[in-house]
Amino acid sequence: MKVLFSPKGGISKELSRLIKAAKVEIAVAAYAFSSKYLGNALAAAQKRGVKVRIILDMDNADQAYSIDEWLIGTGIELRFIQVKSGCMHHKFMIIGNKMLMTGSYNFTNESEFRNYEAALFSNSKPLIKTFATEFERLWLLSSVPSLPAPAAPTFGGKGDYGG
Repeated sequence: MKVLFSPKGGISKELSRLIKAAKVEIAVAAYAFSSKYLGNALAAAQKRGVKVRIILDMDNADQAYSIDEWLIGTGIELRFIQVKSGCMHHKFMIIGNKMLMTGSYNFTNESEFRNYEAALFSNSKPLIKTFATEFERLWLLSSVPSLPAPAAPTFGGKGDYGG
Protein backbone atom coordinates (compact mmCIF):
# COMPACT_ATOMS: atom_id res chain seq x y z
CA MET A 1 0.00 0.00 0.00
CA LYS A 2 1.14 3.52 -0.78
CA VAL A 3 -0.44 6.91 -0.06
CA LEU A 4 0.40 10.10 -1.93
CA PHE A 5 -0.84 13.63 -1.34
CA SER A 6 -1.22 16.67 -3.55
CA PRO A 7 -0.72 19.37 -4.56
CA LYS A 8 2.35 18.34 -6.52
CA GLY A 9 2.78 15.09 -4.65
CA GLY A 10 3.29 12.93 -7.70
CA ILE A 11 -0.14 11.28 -7.92
CA SER A 12 -0.45 11.86 -11.68
CA LYS A 13 3.08 10.58 -12.30
CA GLU A 14 2.40 7.43 -10.27
CA LEU A 15 -0.87 6.85 -12.13
CA SER A 16 0.89 7.38 -15.47
CA ARG A 17 3.57 4.85 -14.52
CA LEU A 18 0.90 2.28 -13.63
CA ILE A 19 -1.12 3.02 -16.79
CA LYS A 20 2.00 2.53 -18.94
CA ALA A 21 2.54 -0.90 -17.33
CA ALA A 22 -1.09 -2.02 -17.83
CA LYS A 23 -1.58 -4.90 -20.22
CA VAL A 24 -5.27 -5.87 -20.12
CA GLU A 25 -7.78 -3.39 -18.72
CA ILE A 26 -8.16 -0.07 -16.89
CA ALA A 27 -11.42 1.01 -15.26
CA VAL A 28 -11.99 4.59 -14.06
CA ALA A 29 -14.93 5.99 -12.10
CA ALA A 30 -14.76 9.70 -11.39
CA TYR A 31 -16.85 12.75 -10.82
CA ALA A 32 -14.66 14.78 -13.19
CA PHE A 33 -11.83 14.17 -15.66
CA SER A 34 -9.84 17.04 -17.14
CA SER A 35 -6.21 15.93 -16.78
CA LYS A 36 -4.64 16.06 -20.23
CA TYR A 37 -1.61 14.23 -18.88
CA LEU A 38 -3.67 11.26 -17.68
CA GLY A 39 -5.89 11.46 -20.76
CA ASN A 40 -2.83 11.05 -22.97
CA ALA A 41 -1.61 8.10 -20.87
CA LEU A 42 -5.01 6.37 -21.10
CA ALA A 43 -5.22 7.05 -24.86
CA ALA A 44 -1.76 5.51 -25.33
CA ALA A 45 -2.84 2.46 -23.32
CA GLN A 46 -5.97 2.14 -25.48
CA LYS A 47 -3.83 2.41 -28.62
CA ARG A 48 -1.59 -0.46 -27.52
CA GLY A 49 -4.62 -2.71 -26.92
CA VAL A 50 -5.52 -2.11 -23.28
CA LYS A 51 -9.29 -1.96 -22.75
CA VAL A 52 -10.02 1.41 -21.11
CA ARG A 53 -13.45 2.16 -19.65
CA ILE A 54 -14.40 5.40 -17.89
CA ILE A 55 -17.59 6.39 -16.05
CA LEU A 56 -18.14 10.09 -15.30
CA ASP A 57 -20.94 11.98 -13.58
CA MET A 58 -23.50 13.29 -16.08
CA ASP A 59 -23.32 16.81 -14.60
CA ASN A 60 -19.81 17.13 -16.03
CA ALA A 61 -20.74 16.12 -19.57
CA ASP A 62 -19.95 18.83 -22.06
CA GLN A 63 -18.24 21.12 -19.53
CA ALA A 64 -15.57 23.35 -21.04
CA TYR A 65 -12.86 21.93 -18.75
CA SER A 66 -13.69 18.28 -19.45
CA ILE A 67 -11.83 16.27 -22.07
CA ASP A 68 -14.64 13.73 -22.49
CA GLU A 69 -15.23 14.45 -26.18
CA TRP A 70 -11.56 13.87 -26.97
CA LEU A 71 -11.49 10.67 -24.89
CA ILE A 72 -14.36 9.27 -26.97
CA GLY A 73 -12.38 10.00 -30.13
CA THR A 74 -9.49 7.85 -28.90
CA GLY A 75 -11.65 4.73 -28.74
CA ILE A 76 -11.88 4.74 -24.97
CA GLU A 77 -15.25 3.45 -23.78
CA LEU A 78 -16.81 6.40 -21.98
CA ARG A 79 -20.15 6.47 -20.23
CA PHE A 80 -22.01 8.93 -18.04
CA ILE A 81 -24.19 8.23 -15.06
CA GLN A 82 -27.09 10.42 -13.95
CA VAL A 83 -27.86 10.25 -10.25
CA LYS A 84 -31.22 11.60 -9.12
CA SER A 85 -30.78 14.37 -6.54
CA GLY A 86 -27.07 13.71 -6.14
CA CYS A 87 -23.93 12.89 -8.06
CA MET A 88 -21.58 10.01 -8.76
CA HIS A 89 -18.71 11.22 -6.63
CA HIS A 90 -16.40 8.19 -6.82
CA LYS A 91 -12.74 8.68 -7.56
CA PHE A 92 -11.05 5.39 -8.33
CA MET A 93 -8.99 3.64 -10.97
CA ILE A 94 -8.44 -0.11 -11.25
CA ILE A 95 -5.41 -1.04 -13.30
CA GLY A 96 -5.31 -4.59 -14.63
CA ASN A 97 -7.11 -5.96 -11.56
CA LYS A 98 -3.71 -5.62 -9.88
CA MET A 99 -3.76 -2.08 -8.48
CA LEU A 100 -6.43 0.23 -7.11
CA MET A 101 -6.16 3.97 -6.65
CA THR A 102 -8.86 5.64 -4.59
CA GLY A 103 -9.21 8.71 -2.41
CA SER A 104 -10.28 12.32 -2.71
CA TYR A 105 -8.18 12.86 -5.87
CA ASN A 106 -10.16 13.70 -9.01
CA PHE A 107 -8.42 13.21 -12.34
CA THR A 108 -8.05 16.96 -12.84
CA ASN A 109 -5.30 19.56 -12.95
CA GLU A 110 -6.84 21.20 -9.90
CA SER A 111 -6.37 18.00 -7.90
CA GLU A 112 -2.75 17.67 -9.00
CA PHE A 113 -1.58 21.27 -8.78
CA ARG A 114 -3.91 23.23 -6.45
CA ASN A 115 -6.07 21.12 -4.16
CA TYR A 116 -5.07 19.20 -1.07
CA GLU A 117 -5.98 15.64 -2.03
CA ALA A 118 -5.12 12.09 -1.04
CA ALA A 119 -4.67 8.97 -3.16
CA LEU A 120 -4.33 5.49 -1.72
CA PHE A 121 -2.75 2.83 -3.95
CA SER A 122 -3.45 -0.78 -2.98
CA ASN A 123 -2.83 -4.21 -4.48
CA SER A 124 -5.24 -5.90 -2.03
CA LYS A 125 -7.18 -8.48 -4.07
CA PRO A 126 -10.35 -8.31 -1.89
CA LEU A 127 -10.36 -4.51 -2.06
CA ILE A 128 -9.81 -4.50 -5.82
CA LYS A 129 -12.61 -7.05 -6.25
CA THR A 130 -15.00 -4.88 -4.19
CA PHE A 131 -14.25 -1.81 -6.31
CA ALA A 132 -14.46 -3.84 -9.55
CA THR A 133 -17.93 -5.04 -8.53
CA GLU A 134 -18.98 -1.43 -7.89
CA PHE A 135 -17.56 -0.36 -11.26
CA GLU A 136 -19.54 -3.07 -13.10
CA ARG A 137 -22.72 -2.08 -11.23
CA LEU A 138 -22.26 1.55 -12.27
CA TRP A 139 -21.37 0.55 -15.83
CA LEU A 140 -24.76 -1.13 -16.18
CA LEU A 141 -26.49 2.00 -14.84
CA SER A 142 -24.56 4.39 -17.08
CA SER A 143 -25.23 5.45 -20.66
CA VAL A 144 -23.18 6.14 -23.76
CA PRO A 145 -22.84 9.90 -24.32
CA SER A 146 -24.23 11.59 -27.39
CA LEU A 147 -21.29 13.94 -27.88
CA PRO A 148 -19.42 14.67 -31.11
CA ALA A 149 -15.90 13.23 -31.09
CA PRO A 150 -13.11 15.39 -32.52
CA ALA A 151 -10.62 13.54 -34.73
CA ALA A 152 -7.52 14.68 -32.84
CA PRO A 153 -6.68 16.21 -29.48
CA THR A 154 -6.87 19.98 -29.38
CA PHE A 155 -5.32 20.51 -26.01
CA GLY A 156 -1.92 20.80 -24.42
CA GLY A 157 -1.23 23.66 -22.22
CA LYS A 158 0.38 25.36 -19.34
CA GLY A 159 0.32 23.71 -15.97
CA ASP A 160 -0.14 20.23 -17.36
CA TYR A 161 2.51 17.56 -17.72
CA GLY A 162 1.31 16.94 -21.28
CA GLY A 163 2.31 20.49 -22.07
